[in-house]
Amino acid sequence: MIKRSIALLALVASVCVMAPVVGNRASGTAAPITGGRVHKDFQPEDGKIFVLIIGNDARSGNPDRSRADAIHLAGINTKTMKGGVLNFPRDSWINIPGSGSGRINEALYRGGPALVVRAVESLTGIKIDYWLMTGFVGFQGAIKDLGRVPMNINQDIYDPGGSGAKIPAGTKSLSGASSLAYVRTRKAFGGGDIARTTNQARYLLALLRKLRGEVEGNPASMFDWMNVARKWTRLDIPPDELFRLAVLTSQVKPGDVGNVTVPVSLGSAGAASVVFIQPGAQSIYKRFKAKGSL
Repeated sequence: MIKRSIALLALVASVCVMAPVVGNRASGTAAPITGGRVHKDFQPEDGKIFVLIIGNDARSGNPDRSRADAIHLAGINTKTMKGGVLNFPRDSWINIPGSGSGRINEALYRGGPALVVRAVESLTGIKIDYWLMTGFVGFQGAIKDLGRVPMNINQDIYDPGGSGAKIPAGTKSLSGASSLAYVRTRKAFGGGDIARTTNQARYLLALLRKLRGEVEGNPASMFDWMNVARKWTRLDIPPDELFRLAVLTSQVKPGDVGNVTVPVSLGSAGAASVVFIQPGAQSIYKRFKAKGSL
């Protein structure tokens, strides 16, 4: 079972960033957080498992045909219990399989989560095991139920015309609303969207740190996390298996999970402002594929 512990790690990550399924929802209605297995016949190599985490820009609901404002590939090597989160700026100009060139965030609009998965697999050469996706509603709702997330904010964040963030520097406990504002903020940072992408992964790791700390202090708190997962998601994982995965995920040390944003350069494609992923990313992909960690 440890070889599938990343499934819940990805669930934890998706809850914090932006991701079929269980719950009381009417048939055909998308859950606030959705996800699934990518390859039915896929068996992870040497315990290395990869999950694509997608945060879309939908203000309500969780539609497939929106744009992906957050794209992160989470991986873990369940033998070493080390992992990584590889981050892709939303304006990365790539080849979208069967759809021509475009910004990576357009893949979701053109072909739903399945096309985003194909695009990232084609780009990195890494075979992805699971995908998870959420919009604004699922993100805020799950964080509200889980409780505030402690984070070290290294600068004042003030973005009234963008994300609405008003977060002073220091150690803060972010609510659902302030968490969403934090992961959406780009104008407050000199690095713009590149900084935002890296900060989204910082938030993922902060949520993992919260899970680990709460379960270490009170193992029964795992049931609280399980209840939130059941409320906000529909995942094809039986409750007993989900619990075992949750316990394993709580054993992952955030300090053993690297946070890397692909190197990019600013540019344009026609009239569009984009970023181009640099050749140095190839060595990152290769290392991530081989080790399952960054």
